[in-house]
Amino acid sequence: MKKMILTTAMLAMMSLWAVAQTCGTGDCDCASCTAAAQGKFTLPGLQGLGEEAHNHEDHAPAHPKHDDHAGHDHAGDVQAETPAVHDDHAGHDHGEIEGVELSVEMAEKVGIQIHEAEGGILAKASVFPAEIKVNRDRAAFVSPRYASVVRQVFVEIGDEVKKGDVLASLENRETMAVYTVAAPLDGTLISKNLAVGETADTDKVLFEIADLSTVWADISIFPKYQHVLRKGMPVKFIAHDGHTARGSVKYISPILSPETRTFTARCVLEDSDEDFTPGAFVRARINIETAEVSVLVEREAVQVLEGETVVFVPGDHGFQAVEVALGLTDEHNVEIKRGLLSGDRYVAVGAFALKAQMVTSGMDPHAGHGH
Repeated sequence: MKKMILTTAMLAMMSLWAVAQTCGTGDCDCASCTAAAQGKFTLPGLQGLGEEAHNHEDHAPAHPKHDDHAGHDHAGDVQAETPAVHDDHAGHDHGEIEGVELSVEMAEKVGIQIHEAEGGILAKASVFPAEIKVNRDRAAFVSPRYASVVRQVFVEIGDEVKKGDVLASLENRETMAVYTVAAPLDGTLISKNLAVGETADTDKVLFEIADLSTVWADISIFPKYQHVLRKGMPVKFIAHDGHTARGSVKYISPILSPETRTFTARCVLEDSDEDFTPGAFVRARINIETAEVSVLVEREAVQVLEGETVVFVPGDHGFQAVEVALGLTDEHNVEIKRGLLSGDRYVAVGAFALKAQMVTSGMDPHAGHGH
């Protein structure tokens, strides 16, 4: 009887040894090895999640003494087989995960242009108040030649006149002779100070005529900029509605205005539109100093996504948004202090269209660049 019991025990042990030898070789049909053969892995402690309807008692092992985990170390197997598990983020940097993909036709339609980042000169500008005035070099006053009485007036304020056009007729009070006064230059009648029947002495201004195709722009310069400003510096004037005009400094007052405590820098604007008529107040933008920077891009290239300042760069998966740190700016360009290097390619024109595409498609702004 003891011999039979020992023989049975030995047979059981040999059976377990055989299971241990086949488990993990592909010949075992236990649950763990079957799952491994199908490329399915369950991390320790997560077995059975999502399988509420699965009843393990309905699948008893063929060998009552066999433990699904016997014969091999699952912790070791999971680690060894992990590369077979599909991970969307494995094998590449987050900067390659997602991008805005556009066809060549669509890129051309939205006008996307790719430039290379490079160093250059940025001009630091300051903005000053300015007033548009009549160009006194192109204006004239009309007065009587004699003490006279006004007989007729032929023009009104706002009329365009040519040199030699008759403006009014007057009668000399001493000789009773009638004579006329005429426009001394081409221009616009901007003031009239007479009426029929009035007397007018020789010191009275009857009319003022100005050529409004050219005007003065007087800029109020704060004292700290007196030694920076110089003749010939270009100036950009900006009207209240955003229209612009350009000129250069022709004159700088040597004394302070007692009313404003500022210096006056004067520009002459030629062929300016109605936004720059005498009496208008505008802004004057002057490049006061310059700075050389290592990397700069066009201002249009810089966009804001989810509160982050980004520049779009072309990549294998479309255009990615790269977070950048900005430095100095001028009218056209902006310095990039971090995020792009000199020689890196970026979207110089069309960045706003890419931003709109990313926002409307619900893409994650952070997916286009690493952190």
